[in-house]
Parts: sequence; C-alpha cells; structure tokens
Amino acid sequence: MKNLIIVLLIAFGSCTNDTCNCGSEAVKATIEDFTGLDGCGYLIVLEDGTRLEPINLNSQTVAPADGKKVWITYTKATNSASICMVGDMVEITCISER
Repeated sequence: MKNLIIVLLIAFGSCTNDTCNCGSEAVKATIEDFTGLDGCGYLIVLEDGTRLEPINLNSQTVAPADGKKVWITYTKATNSASICMVGDMVEITCISER
C-alpha cells in the first residue's frame, strides 16, 4: 500500500505540459530577471534561448522569480512598444510551474 501511494504521488505530482492546464502546445521556459538592463524586468527565456517580453506577466497566477521553470503558451503582442528591446513582445495565454 505504501508503494502505491508513493507511485501515485510521483505520477500526479509531476508536471508535464498536458497536466499543467496549458495543453500540448505549451513550451518549456524559464523566468529570468533582466532588471539590470535599462527598461527591462522579468523576461521569459525559451529552451532554445529565445527571449520573450511578456506584457502581462504580473497579472498571471504564477509569481515571477528569477530561475523559475514554467510551461507557457503565448501570442505575439500587437500595438505594444518596449524600452527593453531584447525579445519579442508577447501576451501569455497560459503559464504553469513545472
């Protein structure tokens, strides 16, 4: 019985893009603190190194923190301007910790 509980905890405690409510189109990313650069704050960095400037990160349920691993889905933001200018401006449509 003890082994069954451990297996269930591992299986349901693991976060995959299907179980974190972002769906199969979610991508792995990391939140990184770029406040050292003029006009920058927290950015999203994809596994391939692509940097994204989210326009709505602070309105999400996941609190931003440097190095936090997340799953995200997003769309390119239109009619947005950036002072930071180190990545594409995006609107996060889903974010979950992984």
